[in-house]
Amino acid sequence: MKRILLFGLTLIFGATAFAQDLPTNAQPGKCYVRCTTPDVWKNETVTVQTAAAYKVLKAHGPQYTTEDVTLETQVASSRLEVIPAQYENKNVDVVVQPASSRLELVPGKSDTVTETMVVQEPSSRLEVVPAKYEQRNIEVVVQPASSRIEIVPAQYETRKETIVVQPASTRLELVPGKSEVVTETMVVQEASTRLEVIPAQYETRYVDVVVQPASSRIEVVPAQYETRKETIVVQEASTRLEKVPSKTQTVTETVVVKEASTRLEVVPAQYETRDVEVVVQPASSRIEIVPAQYETRKETMVVKEASTRLEVVPAQWSTETLTYVKAVKAPSLRVVPAEFTNSSQTIVTKVASAKWVMGDKAPDCEDTDPNACRVWCYRNVPEQSVTVSTRELAKDATVVSVPCNGGNGNGDCTETGTYTKRVLVKPATTREITIPAVTKQITKTVMVKPATTRTIPIPAVTKKVKTTVMVKPATTREITIPAVTKTVKKTIISPATTREVTIPAVTKTITKTVMVKPATTRSIPIPAVTKKVKTTVMVKPATTREITIPAVTKKIRKTVITPATTREVTIPAVTKEVTKTVMVKPATTRSIPIPAVTKMMKKTVMVTPPTTRSIPIPAVSKKIRKTVITPATTREVTIPAVTKTVKTTVMVKPASTRSIAVPAKFRTVKKTVVAKEAWTDETTVPAQHQDVTKEILVTKGGLAAWKEVDCAITKNTALPITWNVGSATLTNAAKHIIDSRLMPILNQGVSIAIASHTDSRGSKASNQRLSERRAQAVVNYLINVKHVNPSKLTGKGYGETRLTNRCADGVTCTEAEHRANRRTTFRVVNSK
Repeated sequence: MKRILLFGLTLIFGATAFAQDLPTNAQPGKCYVRCTTPDVWKNETVTVQTAAAYKVLKAHGPQYTTEDVTLETQVASSRLEVIPAQYENKNVDVVVQPASSRLELVPGKSDTVTETMVVQEPSSRLEVVPAKYEQRNIEVVVQPASSRIEIVPAQYETRKETIVVQPASTRLELVPGKSEVVTETMVVQEASTRLEVIPAQYETRYVDVVVQPASSRIEVVPAQYETRKETIVVQEASTRLEKVPSKTQTVTETVVVKEASTRLEVVPAQYETRDVEVVVQPASSRIEIVPAQYETRKETMVVKEASTRLEVVPAQWSTETLTYVKAVKAPSLRVVPAEFTNSSQTIVTKVASAKWVMGDKAPDCEDTDPNACRVWCYRNVPEQSVTVSTRELAKDATVVSVPCNGGNGNGDCTETGTYTKRVLVKPATTREITIPAVTKQITKTVMVKPATTRTIPIPAVTKKVKTTVMVKPATTREITIPAVTKTVKKTIISPATTREVTIPAVTKTITKTVMVKPATTRSIPIPAVTKKVKTTVMVKPATTREITIPAVTKKIRKTVITPATTREVTIPAVTKEVTKTVMVKPATTRSIPIPAVTKMMKKTVMVTPPTTRSIPIPAVSKKIRKTVITPATTREVTIPAVTKTVKTTVMVKPASTRSIAVPAKFRTVKKTVVAKEAWTDETTVPAQHQDVTKEILVTKGGLAAWKEVDCAITKNTALPITWNVGSATLTNAAKHIIDSRLMPILNQGVSIAIASHTDSRGSKASNQRLSERRAQAVVNYLINVKHVNPSKLTGKGYGETRLTNRCADGVTCTEAEHRANRRTTFRVVNSK
């Protein structure tokens, strides 16, 4: 029952479909295909922000530069070099009993004296010493020295000079043009092309052909001359000097009889009273004698004095570790990077739609057509979406200052280093090595302890006294005394000058030919000679295959004219000799000096300027009583020595040392100094976006009517793809063939079946797999690259099962015969 019901529904649906879908007005011999109109989608690009913009901070530590620091590693010192002593033999008076002295106390004196103490310091007052004047005779110039001018007349001489009566010029001489007859090939019919399919159209027209081109002939326009009278200078114009006598006039002039001067006015000194502490009795001391002590001894007398030789004790050095600033650090910066949170965003790339799907064939269908007895279902296609991962900025990047910590670990910004310095602990010295004296025993009274004195201090007695002290010394103020003048008469002479009197030039009129207008050429145009010739002109060009038709030419006689030119012929100048007076030496003036006239008059002149004379003001003193102590002294009473002459060796020059300077040693170390503080580079990382392609349904597809197609493509049609041997990869040439041959057919909404075949070489299994890969490569390209609906495409490989010729296994064939079997074909499939 179910089978009958299903069969009935299928018949009803098929009848309805075929009733609707059968093409109307079909023409015999034409092919039709029932096409399913595809859904028309358009792609819309949606930009999704996948990551927010944020700051990237790059922290740069401080930059340092290295400086050279010079450290003293060994101080400057000196080394001692011994210069040995020098000796000589001398007779020495040996003191058997040395001279001595005893101290005799001279008691001190204390007496009261009267001392004059300065209560007011000595000073001086300024007294003006007036300026001194005296009468002197001065010589005043009543009439200044001048000079008179004496004229030295000009010198002339007569010379012969050649003048140009007619200047050199040129005339133009006609060089006639040349005319010759030449044979020229003229195009009577232009070169063109004729087309094999649609012949070109021609018509005959009259064309003006230039038989003789337009030219011009040159006609000489001769130069124009005229005779003019011209005045020439026989004697050049000159000048003579005429004496203008000098002028004398009397003017009144003010003469300084007594020069301006100054007088000095005294500004008195300023004083003030101060307290001064005066020593009334100075501090003193009294002497107490401690007498000398003597004893008699047997003394060894030095026959040869004990001496010493010097031995250098080298300097002692120690090593000292010193600290220096090795590097100066700076705070650094630490970047706290930006923080993000992960999120996502769902984009609908294709909205929900539906499509037609062909169902299974009814089991009891008797139609041999594989597409018959099928039910078409309009099934839902769910929406497609893309989830895009996004990063959102939670906290932007920041910079934190990290305090510096030097190498000492004490938290400061300096790093110290140590260096070893050699320090002089004890300088080089000399050690005296004693050379024992040669001695002799004598009895001698020796002073064990000499007489001494003991001083007992007595303090000073002081007293306060008032004194007057000068605060500001006396000065002088300068007062100006104006000068005394007197008016005198003075003669001023304007010096004699010369006035230039013009002597006109002597001229002579001569006749002279002058070119008014130079020779020129006038171009006279000669019109071109034309001739009407019949010629064939293309009206409409050919359209398909061009077959060249050569141009038709004709030889004609043509006159070619070489244009006339001009040649410049020189005409020499005409000259004439004339007599002419020329100035050899111009007039000059000679200056004769006239001495000045002077007059004696009296004038008061300051001989000595005013000065100040310092008049001493004696100090004001006051008598005070003062105790003056003459301190106690000792008087030495000499006791003569008892002597004895002995020969002894005496050191003339003691041993000494010479100091040789040893320079200090230095060491250069590197010191790191901050050149640039820590800084950050801020780079803004732009927000990241992702383009998501979203499909939007523009036109709903479905079942459509039958379409007329080329009958050839309903059968297997060769797709001329050249495959590389053993390869299933599409080349660029193969892709171009698919684009140009298959895409225009697929755009009509039809379905296409792709079939691929191989030749018989190789195993059947490998050929089958290779053909399937090749068919699938074409299908994949159309789906993935050209975005064709997969339901419109089928691909199948047949291997070597459908050979087109005799080239089966074991048959020897040419490469061309094998190539015919390696083929890929396509055909249009009815999509109902």
